[in-house]
Amino acid sequence: MGLAYHQTDCPHYKLVCVRRLEPGVDLFQIQLYSSDTKKLEISCKSLCIGKPALFGHGVYWNRAVYWAPFSGPARYFKLDVEQLQMLPLPEGSVSSEIFIMYFGESRGHLHLVVYKNYEDNCLCLNVYEMLSDHSGWFVKYQLELDELRGSFPEMISGYTCYFKVIDVVRGEEEEDTFIVLNTGKKVITYNVHDKSFKQVSSFTRFLFVDISMFHPIYHRYTETLSSF
Repeated sequence: MGLAYHQTDCPHYKLVCVRRLEPGVDLFQIQLYSSDTKKLEISCKSLCIGKPALFGHGVYWNRAVYWAPFSGPARYFKLDVEQLQMLPLPEGSVSSEIFIMYFGESRGHLHLVVYKNYEDNCLCLNVYEMLSDHSGWFVKYQLELDELRGSFPEMISGYTCYFKVIDVVRGEEEEDTFIVLNTGKKVITYNVHDKSFKQVSSFTRFLFVDISMFHPIYHRYTETLSSF
């Protein structure tokens, strides 16, 4: 399920529902609901997906709904032509060798955060941004978070990481861009430019973190309709 809405595009929204037609068979149907017409319509009656597909976490960006590339090429549904299309992984990446930490949008930018060299027990992240013509990804930020270990030792234990990228927030000014991290015990913000960080919340006990992205539990909240 994916919600297609942005206040600067249109006052109405659309829901994109991808449902499996038969258990255990990679045969899907795409349905669209429009708040304008208040009708649920079938866009694609029968669609065969050759590789394993996950449609649980749809992100709306640039008049399309995207799904993160968990096990192969990313897929996105273009609303204007009602077509499901594929987009490759970042150049040089193999789906079995990357660890996706985050997939989302901020201020008109679509981001994919990949945990680099996680087997080497280091805190290195690549923040990718998608090109506006859907042609691929480029590296926007390269982050080395090893300096956070001293303040938040709970982030990594042995070869297991216990932190999660909650959000990537682009600032009104580029130097104000930051990421939001759950360390396992605290929620912190980290400025991608000056490397400053601050704690915004803490927990009385260790918070179990699911870093797989299969069950996203965080949602951005804003009090106004201004772009965020």
